[in-house]
Amino acid sequence: MQPALIHNPNSRKNTQDKGRFVRMAQRKMGDFCVSALNDSHLPEHLSELKRKGVDFIVISGGDGTVSACLTAIANTYCDGPLPAVAILPAGNTNLIAGDVGFGLQGEDAIDRIMRPAGLKSKVRTPIRLSWPDDDRESVLGMFGGCAGYARAVRIAHSPTVLKFAPHDLAVFFTLFSSFVNLLFRRSRQSWMYGSGLSWSMKDADGSNAVKNIGRSFLYMVTGLEKLSHGIWPFWSDEAHKEGFHFLNVRSCPKDLPRACYNLLRGRAPEWLRAHDDYISDVVGNMLLETESEFVLDGEVFPASTSGRVMLEKGPAFRFLHV
Repeated sequence: MQPALIHNPNSRKNTQDKGRFVRMAQRKMGDFCVSALNDSHLPEHLSELKRKGVDFIVISGGDGTVSACLTAIANTYCDGPLPAVAILPAGNTNLIAGDVGFGLQGEDAIDRIMRPAGLKSKVRTPIRLSWPDDDRESVLGMFGGCAGYARAVRIAHSPTVLKFAPHDLAVFFTLFSSFVNLLFRRSRQSWMYGSGLSWSMKDADGSNAVKNIGRSFLYMVTGLEKLSHGIWPFWSDEAHKEGFHFLNVRSCPKDLPRACYNLLRGRAPEWLRAHDDYISDVVGNMLLETESEFVLDGEVFPASTSGRVMLEKGPAFRFLHV
């Protein structure tokens, strides 16, 4: 395999080390180490790496960097096999690396990457986010949501939170801030009432079946199979289904403290699975209609004029790790 490194110098950890890591990587990898200052430069960099025969791409950055790279990789390698991928976490949030991270850092990671034989692998399928009525290009990502989740991310992205809650703590704040706001009377009603959200999914015969029409307190999706610290707010009644996980908590949900206690510990007891206010499953596609923004791997995407958002199972990637 021919490895290459895509390094985001603007990621949190990479800005703090004053360029030491990337200089070391450039000495060892030469032209196969690329520092991408902006996501818009990724297509050009990846086209050059593809021309050089690169079939193993290592990403040094946070969740947003990984999302941008997966999107650009899928577009660049669309006419052949996708390269293997490895993640060296270096961002504000590294949720993806918590599931499929490489497992080594610094010079040890680069030395092992240069000897890729014998590395283990996990296959994950990102979510493809698109807007059917807009001319925006689709993007790939691993964790996102709307309604209360989008509002929580807005809070988690504030400078104060980022200063005191780096890495996984920022993710924790994102998940918990929705519920903390319920303690305050002024914000309780607006948070509980949520956002308008309806969805439809294509059945096996290609027809559309409306599954939900109403309002949502919290909506989340993921293509991952593990989150940090045992949190897993998803479930499915059928084993080995292919697609992405989703959770929808309806507006003004009942038994919310009890549900949070279980879901934040990775549990979905029978009473919760049968509860009308909490719906979770594994699906291959969902067409959403909502006035809410949609967040994917930390990036906030404004709602389209029509409010329609398409979520689909994306291409499968093989993530290498030690």
